[in-house]
Parts: sequence; structure tokens; C-alpha cells
Amino acid sequence: MDHGSFVFRNEGDGCLTSKYMNDSAGPFTECCTLIKSVENPQDAFCGSWHSVWLQDNGEQGDAMLEIDRQKTNTKLFELTWTDKESNILFRGLGMLYETFLVGLYWDK
Repeated sequence: MDHGSFVFRNEGDGCLTSKYMNDSAGPFTECCTLIKSVENPQDAFCGSWHSVWLQDNGEQGDAMLEIDRQKTNTKLFELTWTDKESNILFRGLGMLYETFLVGLYWDK
């Protein structure tokens, strides 16, 4: 099972930048560009993103990333990375810390 942690920073221009680590190595980088946002300015991380990242083997990962408020605890965020066929690659759970979205992720 692959799992790890992340921290996202919203750059304010439709881009997220991130550092993450997993159970095998790190830190690595991830960057995202906004595809569709939500209208609430308090939810600057929520929306649909195109995400690319550097993997520990030097290859590039590529996925769609959905970030939304958790339904049962709106202080938390649910993250889902999917491939082009909408297969789930990773799931995550995050929270705001100052201006950052920090959390953990796991595969499927």
C-alpha cells in the first residue's frame, strides 16, 4: 500500500504547488492547474484540478484531482486523484493550516 503526506499552497492564479512524501521516499513536487472552481472564496482549494507530479522512479504522474469539503466534517477536505479513465489512483484527507492545505493520502 502506498501512502504519504502532502502540503498544498494556493498560488492565487489558478495554480497549486505542493510537496509530498510517501512510504518509500521524498520529498517530491506536485503542481496543479485549475479546471473548475467553486464559487465560495473560502474554498480556494476546492474544485477540479489537473495534477502532475514527480515520482520516486523519476517518471511523471498525471491525474485529475478533485478537492471538496468533507460532508460529515466541513473543516476537513476530501481529495481524489483519478486517471483519464476515471479510475481512482489515490484518496486523501486534508485540513487547513494557516494558508496551506495539509494532509495524508493513500492508494485506492
